[in-house]
Amino acid sequence: MPKYLVKQGLDYGNRRVEAGEVVDDIPAKSVTWLKEQGIIEPFDGVSKKKNDVVVEPAPKEAAPTVADAIDSED
Repeated sequence: MPKYLVKQGLDYGNRRVEAGEVVDDIPAKSVTWLKEQGIIEPFDGVSKKKNDVVVEPAPKEAAPTVADAIDSED
């Protein structure tokens, strides 16, 4: 069964896997789409190590608003 390196957190079935985990039980019907989205990549055990963790980007903060600018002038 092929193995995949998970590049960002993923839920499937009744399971949750985090970035950096290597799995071999992703539903076959989902593999193509997940690879296209960059969520998983094939894992050959040689080119990448299981402990290579891909860090998900932090959520972007909302852009300042006019109200924020007015509040900061007080």
